[in-house]
Amino acid sequence: MTIVTFWNNNTGKIGQTHSALAIAAHMAVEHNYKILLMSTKYNDQVTMKAFGFDQITKTVNLLTNNKNTMDLESGIEGMSKLALSNRLTADMVPNYTRMIFKKRLEVLAGPQDREDEKIDYKKIYDSCKTIANIARQYYDIVFVDLNNGLDEEATKAILKISNIVIVNVEQKPSEFTEMVKLRSDLDFLNQKNTMFLINRYDRSSKYSTKNVTRDLMEKKEILSVPYNHLFAEAMQEGTAAEFFLNPKIRKLDDTEDRTAFFISELKRAEEAIIYKMQELQMRI
Repeated sequence: MTIVTFWNNNTGKIGQTHSALAIAAHMAVEHNYKILLMSTKYNDQVTMKAFGFDQITKTVNLLTNNKNTMDLESGIEGMSKLALSNRLTADMVPNYTRMIFKKRLEVLAGPQDREDEKIDYKKIYDSCKTIANIARQYYDIVFVDLNNGLDEEATKAILKISNIVIVNVEQKPSEFTEMVKLRSDLDFLNQKNTMFLINRYDRSSKYSTKNVTRDLMEKKEILSVPYNHLFAEAMQEGTAAEFFLNPKIRKLDDTEDRTAFFISELKRAEEAIIYKMQELQMRI
């Protein structure tokens, strides 16, 4: 149904993958949507490590001593071959994903380095538009963690088919003004389908979501995903999914608590996405 793409125009690492992963995983726990989290990034170790995929791969390598085992090949590579030959169908997609929460969240990690074979990443990336378009027929929401910048035509193609674009920014005034200008220059980044999100948000900064929203004259408060050390540690330990199932985490309601604030901002982002989805459906 809906393609929600996380993208930024920054040249460095600003925490976009952390934000996309946190929102997708928490939303899967709290809402009844069938979600696919799809990474297009080459050798994306953040997603692999966050869900423990890197350890699974090492274990299979050890037990089979066969680096060409299909389980070790990134699912997106297999899907790419089918997509490029026009043989990929919606019901095939789950065969190439990894299940996190049954009927709630599946993950399609980006193509990974392999010692024995050089992959054609450009060909895989060029097929991502087709993969996302077909996947939307099977899932309620396809979250795409997209490559940054606008140099690649494949990046523009995915942004153009996205129902919602989450424009990720750092907590810097120069970032905000640059992205507003970019949005006015590009027809596929218009005010109706884009939302700004501050990564690694610090609520003690004077560049708060409310202040920035006012300065940019946005109609609705821009989104944020605060930095949270407990979630960052969970991602490093491969327990990002389990983090949101922890009863202690789910019961937090004191917004002065940093983790409670982290969760409350995730909820605010999810509600904004759901509202935008409903708004788009009403236009159809």
